[in-house]
Formats: sequence, C-alpha cells, structure tokens
Amino acid sequence: MRPAGTTTVSEDAPEDMRERMARGRLTSPLPYAVFSDYTRADDEVALPVIELDNGLVRAQVLPSLGGRVWSMVDLASGRELLHQNPRLRWANFGLTDAWFAGGIEWNLGSTGHTTMSNLPMHAARLDTPLGTVLRLWEWERTRDLVLQIDLWLRGARLMASTRVINPDPEPKPLYYWTNIAVPETPDTRVLVPATTAWRTDYGGRLERVSVPFPDGPADVSVPSASRYAADYFFDVGDHPGRVVTAVEPDGRGFGQTSTDALRGRKLFLWGSGPGGNRWQDWLGAPGNRYLEIQAGVCTTQLEHDELGANATISWTEAFGAIELDPGRTTAEYAVASSSARNAVLEQSPPERLEADHAYWLAQVADRAPEEVLHTGSGWGRVELALRGDAAPKGLTFLQVDDDSAPLRRLVENDDAAGLATFSPDLPTLPPVSERWVDRFTEISRSAPGWWVHYALGTARHVREDAEGARTAYEKSLEIHPTAWAMRGLALLTDDADTRAKLYAEATTLAPEDRRLATERLLDLARSGRHREVVEVIGSLIPAVREAGRTRMMLANALTDLGEHDAALEVLADIEVPDLAEGDRTLSDLWERLRPEVPVPAHLDFRMSGEVPEVIEGNGS
Repeated sequence: MRPAGTTTVSEDAPEDMRERMARGRLTSPLPYAVFSDYTRADDEVALPVIELDNGLVRAQVLPSLGGRVWSMVDLASGRELLHQNPRLRWANFGLTDAWFAGGIEWNLGSTGHTTMSNLPMHAARLDTPLGTVLRLWEWERTRDLVLQIDLWLRGARLMASTRVINPDPEPKPLYYWTNIAVPETPDTRVLVPATTAWRTDYGGRLERVSVPFPDGPADVSVPSASRYAADYFFDVGDHPGRVVTAVEPDGRGFGQTSTDALRGRKLFLWGSGPGGNRWQDWLGAPGNRYLEIQAGVCTTQLEHDELGANATISWTEAFGAIELDPGRTTAEYAVASSSARNAVLEQSPPERLEADHAYWLAQVADRAPEEVLHTGSGWGRVELALRGDAAPKGLTFLQVDDDSAPLRRLVENDDAAGLATFSPDLPTLPPVSERWVDRFTEISRSAPGWWVHYALGTARHVREDAEGARTAYEKSLEIHPTAWAMRGLALLTDDADTRAKLYAEATTLAPEDRRLATERLLDLARSGRHREVVEVIGSLIPAVREAGRTRMMLANALTDLGEHDAALEVLADIEVPDLAEGDRTLSDLWERLRPEVPVPAHLDFRMSGEVPEVIEGNGS
C-alpha cells in the first residue's frame, strides 16, 4: 500500500473515479505524531494478545498495535493462514512513518497505511447470539471518524463486522481498506473473477490492464513472475459475492469475501527483482515472503468516497481457508478464478453474509461492551466532550491519562491552565480541526500561552494560511522560545539564509530531536550547501549523528562535494531503519559513485525499473 504521490491517470479512467481521486487527500498526518525513532535491534518484546478460538479456527489479535490480527490458524490442518512475521520490523511505509508487515490490518483515514498502525485500540468482550464477539474501536483523528470492528467466529471462518461512523453534521472523505498479508511461495496464484484491473507502480501511473496481468511474457497472477512491485485493483463489477483469494498448486489457499459496501479488491506484489527481495528481507526475515490481498470501499486506493453528515457505513467480511481441486489452481485464469470464487462462496454465500450482517446490525452492533480487555486512547472522550455529545451506541470512550488529559480537563472542566503542563521539550501535537481552532482562538484572547499560539499556528499552517501561521508562531515564541514554533517559522520562510538560522536555533533548543535535524540537513542540501551539511552533521550529538538517515545524508553531501572515497566508506556498512517506501537514494548514490559496478544487495531497494519521484519525509 504505497503512499500517495503524483500519479498520472490513463485517459480511460471514468469521470467518477477521477472525482474521487481529487477528493480528500491528506497533506499531513496531524494531529498524529510521526513515529520514526525505531531501530532494527533484535530485542524480545511482550505484547498483549486477545484470542478467539472455537476449535475450528484460532485468531490472535494485537490490541496495542492497531488491533492487527496477527495469526489465524485453521485448526483442522494446523495451517497458519496469514503471513505471521517472525520479527516486528518497522519501516517508513505508513502515514505516520512506522509500519510493520503481517496479519490483517484495518486502514481508515487516507491513502496509505493507517495512522493507528502502532497505537492502542479499545477492546472488549461481548457474549452474543453470534457467540463471543471481540469488539475493537477507536476515534480516528485525522478525519474525526469512529471505527468499530466486531470480530467473531462462524465455523472455520473469522468474521469482521465493521462500521464507520461520522459523528458530525458535515460530510467527510471516506477511505477504508482491509489489508491481508498471506504467505507467498514461487507458485502462489492470486485469483479474482475479473477481466481487467487498474495497475499502478512506483513509476507513478495508473492504467487499465487485462487480467491475467501481462508483465512482459509473464502472467503475474503468479506474483513471483513479476519483476517489480505493483498494485493491481480489480474491476470486480457490482455483482454480489466479490472475493479475493491466494492459492497454492496443491489447492490450499486463503479467501476473503464481504457484503457489498466493500467494492474494491486488490493485489500488491513485491516482484522478484533485487529491490523487492531486499524489502521482503528487510521487513521480516530472509526467505519469509508474503503478498497482500485487500478489500476497500473504492475501486482503487487513490480514491476517497464520501460519508455523509451524521452517516454510518457498515459491512461484514469473512476470512478463511479454501481448498480447490489442484488441477483447477493451474487452469486457465477464468476457470481457476471461478473455482476459487465458488470455494469461498460455498463457505460464505452472499445471501448468508447479508443476513449475518443485518442480524449483527440489529442485535449486536449497539450492545454495550461487557468486559473491557484493553484501553485505547483518551481522545474519543475528549472529542465527544468538545462536541457535548454522547458516544455512539455500543461504544464507551474511557478517561485515559495519556496526552489527551490536559485537553480533556479543558473541555470537561473549562481548565485552560492545564495546557501550561505541556512540556516544551516534547509537546503534545495539537488537534487541528475547525472545532479546536475555534476553541483555541477563544482561549488565546483570555489565557494566552505558548502552546495555544503554537497550536493555532500549526492549524493555520496546515490550511496554508501563511500569514496567520507566522503571526501565531511569533506570539508563541514571545511567550516561550521552543524548537517547534521556530521550526514552523523556518518552514514559512523563503530566504535560505534566514531559514538556515531558524533551523539552527531550533536544533539548539532540541538537540536530541533527530527528525528536526534531518529537516535542517535536507533544507541545507536543497539550497546546495553541501559543505554546511557535513559541518552540521559533525556538530550533532552522537545519537543523531550516527543515525542511519543522517549517515545517508552525509554520503549524499560528500558525493556532491566530489569526496567519493569518503562517501563510499559511509555506504559500506550503512543501515537506515526508517528508509521510506520507494526511496532509491542509496542505489542512486552508488550508481553515481561506482556506475561500472552493480548496486550491492544491501543498498538495493529499487521497486521499479523507472526512477520515481521520491517525496522526502512524512513530517507534520
């Protein structure tokens, strides 16, 4: 699920698809923080796990990591159906940077892996006529939408009944995709009843292709036959019983189907090129390959639908093992995909799934949680208090003493003094919705403080109100100098010399903030100040100076200065934990330094045969 960038769309794209592609694209993950200071160390971690088991299938859920379904075992065969990563390896693939591969994830918000990938969700157990239900829920803050997922078991199927609630009287852009990672062997085949698909890759073009997919002489319905990474969004039509499957030559496989609200189906493949192989190893363990099959509300992940004022959308999905006649898995694509569809729908017929969904909506969805098993964030309670609203039926947003607490005291007790408790060293990122802007504007007149003006500056900055943002940042700095308001001014400054001074002051105030140092170095590099890049890196504290991304920028600056031997020395053992999806900096550097020598494997993360536009950073 690659991040959104500049995409060229072929001329045969329907007008309604183009309209949805033009709608709702986020320019920032605010009010979520970016998570980038992870490492690749092999340390043991203990994570809470919630398990569902009916003797036929066992599912394990990680409530502290976005409610990810981490394991799903078909107990009759003992087969793990999902790609269960042997390591939690983060990389810069998500809207908030850090993302890890594996399992089933629930992506609400905007194009890309959800802002909630690494955040806790509320979880509770309910005893219902459907059996034991594990309810997951949270307030998604970029859109102010409520996500509820009820997981339950029917026979050997894991069921997920989901609703997305718009609590506000204004329509919202709607983006949602269920992302399922499944094991990939050299012969895994992805089968979806469709004759065309929309293909996009890291070259940045969306175009319609025939199914099975032509990629030179290969049929990349067998993903290992493809050279480079790509997304394929299937034209599955409007008929009920949409499915996506991955099967092996022995007939065993995995399938997903849903009620009609999830219209899209997708394959993401890494390909068999050196970059795809490198990424597979990087995100897990050598030889532990996977691919992704997905389902979403629109045809492609470049689109956003619309969820109306105070509206709700809901659906039910079924996940589980399938078994085909082995001869069918290698048959002509139309025959094989029809057989795979039949295998899925034999277990979960459309009419049965619709009936299950209707029953869930009428009898289960609004039931109150019975036993709270895990606590998410406090922001849902804060947002409801700001609106003066009650929680949607069936959900409880508890008081949580996390970074939301000062704002909860503000809206529940009218205690603006609590905002002064925010540390200038690592302040809570401000919410930026219009409701919060109105509240902060009111507070700024009667009880001004550095954080309130910083919050107003950030909100206006996101809205491209440069003058309003500059004024607010300057007021914040008058009250208390902070790196964050200083950095805001730097981003708004056109003059390179002034900008460099502001960044220097900001990094002096926050010398341990690696992302701020990275942003300063990138600004110097873009201004052609490569010698200054080297000098500034030498002045950074060791933890920041030795970070992989800092070393990558050092190698870049040394190359631009013609100091090739020194640059090669840096590249010899470099490791950049937060390397961004689609970033070819390391291989491009090598090709500048040693064009006559193939790119070494440890530097080769190329995901296409073309040089894509790389968008630097995912900062706020």
